[in-house]
Amino acid sequence: MKYFMIFVALLIPVSAFGARTQCPRYSVAMEGTTVNMGVSYKERLEAHKVGGGAGYNGRWKVDLFEQIITYPWDLKFPIVTSNVSDLGKGITMHSTCTSAGNVVHCRSVSDTMFLEVINNKVRMERTVPWHGQVTGSTMTWKFHLESPTEPVLSGVIAEGPRDPIELTIIFPADRTRIVYSSQQPPTLELKLQAKTKPEQYADSIEWTLPEMEGTTRTIVQGAPRGSVLDVTYEKMPEDNSQFGKKRVTATLKVGTCTATESREVQFFFPRDLKNNPGGQYPNWFYYWKQTPAARPRGQMVNIEYGGTTYGECVHPTVPAQYTPGAGHATIHVCSLVRLGDQFQNRFPVLSLQPPYHLGWETSRNIDTFAKAVIHEFVHWQCYHNFRYGKSLPAIQAADTDADGLPDTVEPQ
Repeated sequence: MKYFMIFVALLIPVSAFGARTQCPRYSVAMEGTTVNMGVSYKERLEAHKVGGGAGYNGRWKVDLFEQIITYPWDLKFPIVTSNVSDLGKGITMHSTCTSAGNVVHCRSVSDTMFLEVINNKVRMERTVPWHGQVTGSTMTWKFHLESPTEPVLSGVIAEGPRDPIELTIIFPADRTRIVYSSQQPPTLELKLQAKTKPEQYADSIEWTLPEMEGTTRTIVQGAPRGSVLDVTYEKMPEDNSQFGKKRVTATLKVGTCTATESREVQFFFPRDLKNNPGGQYPNWFYYWKQTPAARPRGQMVNIEYGGTTYGECVHPTVPAQYTPGAGHATIHVCSLVRLGDQFQNRFPVLSLQPPYHLGWETSRNIDTFAKAVIHEFVHWQCYHNFRYGKSLPAIQAADTDADGLPDTVEPQ
């Protein structure tokens, strides 16, 4: 049939082009591990000075308290908890714990927990006992002195820059479109560049890169770190869902201070080539066949490539066809490249009631593919619902005005 259409960090953003953060003057990340009866207890505490006193003396805000408990056996049930603990004297912590295998991981944050440093001695604010000390530039601390399982935590106090640090992604621009190459194997090249202020931190930039299943990702520089990064994805994925919007993120950490900047990138296949994993049909047909555009009205049908030689596909303006006997619910999509660069198709919009011709619509790219499949699906429905297995007299009796539609469906 011929085609005929009838239808949390300390982050202060200063602009859209960068991230700026004022790092604390002094910060510390203390950690320690102990083992008791085969169970490993690892703890980590992050804090930064917020005021009062010369040098290290003064008030330190606790940003994070982390516990990782590793058992010598697998836990028989998963642990997922989230609660607020009242430590007394107005101090609370919000803790979240999860488990995997033989490991329990808890992270606790607080807006009310502070350490107090006086004359190189450390204690929790509003409490009496001294739980730690500062020796040179090293701080030590233990949460509960009487606990035999808790380790003594230790860390070197870091001195942050006096001026704010800035992180800016120079390239790519937001919503940059990146297309696979025409070579074999096809390759997608992702080039990244960022800068920092002060410049001395540029080599410390860490990148989070998009994943693409079914491809081989290579970083030319070896690791996702530095001011310039060249990333290649070799081979195109089998799954169309792996294309589209992705996100790259640059992160700069100075002590316990973090600045983060992100960009959206968009990955595409070269539409008209045949360098998909199958290699037999054009990329547009290979990938669009996986999308809802190939499921007319949500129905599963068999979509075949008709190219330029199958049946009515020999005519340059025919985008698709359904032919009785070609296979159950089989629709052949012709070579849409012949419709022009945008696969543009112009079709009439008709009505069964006056005025019969309502105007024209134009579809492009994947919309042309979708509309062609929907149209041919209606042909298939008409044939199988009203013609298949019936004699010519029976068909004529059901369609008295011989317009191709049974009389019973014309009112709608």
